[in-house]
Amino acid sequence: MHRRPTEALPLINRIRERAGNSTAQLKQSNGSFTSNYKIGVYQPGVNCTRTQDFARKALRWERRLEFAMEGSRFFDLVRWGIAADYLNAYFAVEKTRSAHLNDAAFKKGRDEYLPVPLNQINYSKGLYKQNTGW
Repeated sequence: MHRRPTEALPLINRIRERAGNSTAQLKQSNGSFTSNYKIGVYQPGVNCTRTQDFARKALRWERRLEFAMEGSRFFDLVRWGIAADYLNAYFAVEKTRSAHLNDAAFKKGRDEYLPVPLNQINYSKGLYKQNTGW
């Protein structure tokens, strides 16, 4: 996608079309069907522009929708280099709603990595080292 937004847009639209053609319908707890949303494609000049910035935002949005609740969001944010900004903005809002998040903060340079389990460090006989900050 780097500097080729005209090639990126059709790929992103394939994701939207696949999602829009799903035959599954979700039901609410009372048995009624949830709202059926129309998933349209991006149309240059109509609802999008052909820029690298737009293509990147569209791709990130589609991944967020398609993989919701599958556990990959955090790793996407880290890979894209936006985890600290995104998660700290989230914590800033949520701290006002939930006291248990008062000390929550994403520490860049540390929180991109998980701690290596101590038993793995011990088994490695000095080969593994703990990630910085853990």
